[in-house]
Amino acid sequence: MTRFGALLLTTFLAQGSWAAPSALPDSGSVLQLEPLVITAPRLKLPEGAPLDPQINLHLLRLLRQRQDARPDSQALLDASIGNLNKLSTLSGYNLKTRYTELGFLLTEGLAGVKDFDLASELEKTGRMGKNVQTRAAAMVALAYSKDLRYLNLFQGSLQDSNVTVRFGALEALLILGDPAVQFLVGNAARGDLSRSLQIYAAAGLWKMGDIHGREILLKYFRDSDWFLRAIAAHYLGELGGADEYRKLLLELGNETHPAVKAELGSALLRLQRFKD
Repeated sequence: MTRFGALLLTTFLAQGSWAAPSALPDSGSVLQLEPLVITAPRLKLPEGAPLDPQINLHLLRLLRQRQDARPDSQALLDASIGNLNKLSTLSGYNLKTRYTELGFLLTEGLAGVKDFDLASELEKTGRMGKNVQTRAAAMVALAYSKDLRYLNLFQGSLQDSNVTVRFGALEALLILGDPAVQFLVGNAARGDLSRSLQIYAAAGLWKMGDIHGREILLKYFRDSDWFLRAIAAHYLGELGGADEYRKLLLELGNETHPAVKAELGSALLRLQRFKD
């Protein structure tokens, strides 16, 4: 899950950054938060390498325990979690997300799973689990298999009434990365009930080569809601070019909300190479 994905998901519960790798970081990437990503360790194992069955059994048991679990309000009273919530550095942010969202850990351990029992349980959880965070995590984990047989699950979940489930389905589609998902991502960008999710989908759509994603971001870049302006500015800075640089620079002088101004500054740093 990307840093911005984690941020959006956290926002949804309370109400894939796609930066290209570079040999030398530019000034923008130095000042940005690093993305919080799923490392999918099982995908790094050599093809056919034996895996201790205890690992999958343990993860399967944990998944079954969590799929129908309700959020535990008592966790907020845990002293260790209280300490994590006080952290504000980059490493602190990553630690807080990693250890306060069990779905993140489950996704990392299960991403790209090929074991039949585990894959079946993930699919069952994605379809019918009562815990929406675990449903979202299950779909993202399945997407790392790059198996189109799960496309129907992700497509159906885009219609779910819960925005966390829809966001998990959208992120799964973007991870799947097949051309077959572009139409579904476009529909989410144009018509999802959550405008924040529309922006995330629009960024994915633009990255897939559909210019309509850019137009949606430009629309929200001038929205009355500061949070939507900030997200749109982030992706315009990440995916844009010379034209976006000029638009963001012009808006920098007009913006009044400090969070949006900060996001604009970061976006402009990433677009510095296009200023001339």
